This record gives sequence, C-alpha cells and structure tokens, in this order.
Amino acid sequence: MFRKILSLILLVNSYSALASWSSAQRILDGKNRNKAESLVKELVASGYYFSALPLMKDILIKDGKTLSRDMDNTLTKLIENVGVKHFETLPIRFLSRSSSSSIFYVLAKKQFRQKKYNSALRYLARIQNGHKIYPYGKNMEASIHAFKGRNAEALKAFGECISASKSSSDIRSKLNRDHCIAGKARVNFAMGQYVASDLLYLDVSKSSRIWPEILFEEAWNSFYLQNYNRTLGKLVSYKAPVFDNFFNPEVDVLAALSYLKLCLYPDAKKISDKFYDENWRSFKSLHRILKRYKRKNSYFYNLMLDFEQSGKAPNSLVRKIFKSIKSEKSYIDLRDQLGQISKEFNNIRNQDRSRLKSLLLENLQESLQVHKLIFGAYIKGKLKSYYQQLYKSFEGISYIKLEILAQRKAKLYDFSEGGRSRGDIQYIQRNEKQYFWDFNGEFWADELGDYVFALKSEC
Repeated sequence: MFRKILSLILLVNSYSALASWSSAQRILDGKNRNKAESLVKELVASGYYFSALPLMKDILIKDGKTLSRDMDNTLTKLIENVGVKHFETLPIRFLSRSSSSSIFYVLAKKQFRQKKYNSALRYLARIQNGHKIYPYGKNMEASIHAFKGRNAEALKAFGECISASKSSSDIRSKLNRDHCIAGKARVNFAMGQYVASDLLYLDVSKSSRIWPEILFEEAWNSFYLQNYNRTLGKLVSYKAPVFDNFFNPEVDVLAALSYLKLCLYPDAKKISDKFYDENWRSFKSLHRILKRYKRKNSYFYNLMLDFEQSGKAPNSLVRKIFKSIKSEKSYIDLRDQLGQISKEFNNIRNQDRSRLKSLLLENLQESLQVHKLIFGAYIKGKLKSYYQQLYKSFEGISYIKLEILAQRKAKLYDFSEGGRSRGDIQYIQRNEKQYFWDFNGEFWADELGDYVFALKSEC
C-alpha cells in the first residue's frame, strides 16, 4: 500500500498536468491520515484514472469506512471513465462497506448480472436522488420491473429516468434518456398497447446511437398492428449505406414473415433462401469458435484487435458482427479506455529510469491485463448473443420455408402472370405523427425509417 502511494506521488511530480512536487510532498509529509484519498482525488482530477484505480480499490478493501462526499464524487468520475466492470470484480463484502451511491450502483449491477433482481432493487433504492448515477439506476430499476412483468412500476421508473436525464447535455445522459424512452415503448408493446408504443418510438431521434435498433423494434410493432406494409418499409431502410455497420439477423426473418402474412410467397421464399445461403456455414463456424475458446477471453480480445488492425475475421458472418460491435457505445468506451491506459504508459516511459518507474509500469501492466480480459469477455458475450439471435432466426426461417411449401399455390410463384399489382397508395396506413410524402427530389437520408410499402395482400 505504502509503495503504491509513494510511486503515485512520484508520478504526480512527473506530470505537468498534475499538482507540483511541493504539493505532493505536503500530502506525504502532512499529518492527514487520508493520504491515499488525497492522491486519488489528485489523479482523477488530472485525468489519470487507471493510475488511481488500484489505489481506489485498496481504499475500498482495506479502509472499510464510509466515503466522504468528495470521495464519492471522485469515485463517480472514476467509474464513468474506467467502467463498472473493474469494480464488479471486488467481493460484495468489501463493496458493501461503502455508502456511496456509485458503489450502490456497482452492487446493483453486479446482482443484476447474477439475476438476483430483488437484491439489485434494494441497492438501487439507496441511490440518492440527484446523484449523477441516479438516472442510470432508474433505467436499471425499470428494466427489472419490466422483466418481472410489473408494467406500472416499470413505466413509472422509466418516466423518472427520462426526467432525471433531460436536463443534462452529457452524451451518456442523452443516450440513457433515449434508452428509457425506448423502454417505455417496449413496456407498452408488452402490454399490447401497440399504438401508444408506436408513438413513443417516434420520440427517439434518428440522430441517436440506438435508433438503428429502435427501427427494427418499430417494425415489429407495426407487424403486431398488422400493418405489414409499414413493417417492410422500415426494414428496407437497413439497405441504405448508412447501415453498413449494423447487423441484426432477425431483420430478414421479420421481412420474410411480413411477406408471408401478405401471402406473397415468392418474396418470402427469396429472402429465406438468401438467408440460408449467406449465413449457414458461417453460423456453424461461429459455434465451433465459441465452443473451443469458451474459457479464453484473451482469444476474443486478440480476435477483435486483429480485425481492428487488418479487417480480418474468421468468416464473413463474424466480420459483419464485428462491424456492428464497433459502432456500439460500450465497445467505443472500452477501446477509449485502452487508449487512456496506453497514454499513461507512454507518459511514464518518458520519465528517467528508476526503480519506482519500473514498479509503476508493472502496476499499470497489471491493470492493462485486467482490462484486456474484460474487453475479451465483452466480445465473447456479444458473439454469444449474436449466435443465439442467429439460432432463433434459423428456426424462424425454417418455419417460414415449411409454411410456404404447405400453401401449394403455384400461381403465386409466377411473377410473369399479368395483372398482378405490386402497390397502391390506398394500402398505406399512418398515425397522427406520420404523413404521406412521396419524397421526390428529397435526400436519401431524409427518408430513412419513413418508407412504407403499398402492397395488396394476396391471401
């Protein structure tokens, strides 16, 4: 502990961005017992988050006392920059010693991942109203209520999340607000309130990072409203170049299912066949990768690193998944954190050779290895999630192909047959927030998400 404090003091002296040597010396020589806390505050205030991280963990583990308001604010800023996962590795018996709202959020997150939802709710209830972490806690609380089917409680918590996030201009806070708007829409969807859900989805701006996935949810909502033309219109937006980095295998399933509902069997068959041709072999390859390397997080870290540097991937499917992962905020944060660690390493390497310099580089190397494992676990988790989506998608596609074969309506498979109309404006439905516009002469991006087909059902 003392060696860490001493090495961090010398680090403070080395960086021009930190306090002067005399200030650091006063911390060391003073009678204040909270030397470690003072150094953590100094490091975090100067942006050296991963240098402060081991010391902050030591404070939580060894001191076992209630954090002051200043330390709580410092911890909040540290968590914002290094992420929750670094603290989730600490046992609950150490984390629970703190009355910090930030730690309550970490504890709730830890319990949430273990599916101990009631315990997570108890920790969330202890987060102070007005604290920076409060809106994110409300998002988690609402998600738990929604998962449990407590829709009224979920809607209330999502509403509080939106209100708490509204006044902030922070990018993360805005994103959290969008997630909560979408959460309210999902709860209404679960309740069968499809019209209300449709209107709520439209409140998520197209400029939001979550809008690409929201567009797919809007399409499902339109499907349940039996507005299959609007479902197809929303899904066709994914063919735009701006969505090149977005991958969701269920998009094709929903499109094929919509054509099936309209009894347009050739269209449904074409999508189903293409889905199998493009994904089946790569899907089996992904299964082998996940099975072989399920306990090796470092493999997935290196796999993603290789893709970042060279664009290489085991197959075309994994390449599409990696392109999609790269656009996610969680991935961007993890990558930026690696950059922060690298920056600290470079600053330390530029200092004169000393035993303390070697010790500090060793400490940061340990932090780097932990972060790589966290990064690798994240990539592995995303690949497993996509695998499960693909598994469900193949089940859905198989159902659709069998349903098409069961129809035995040969005339519907003949595109050359005269008199078949492919669209008419009379089949377009719209709600109070939508209007008809043909977009002639308009820019492509203005149309995204607003397309609607005008196909007549042939059932």
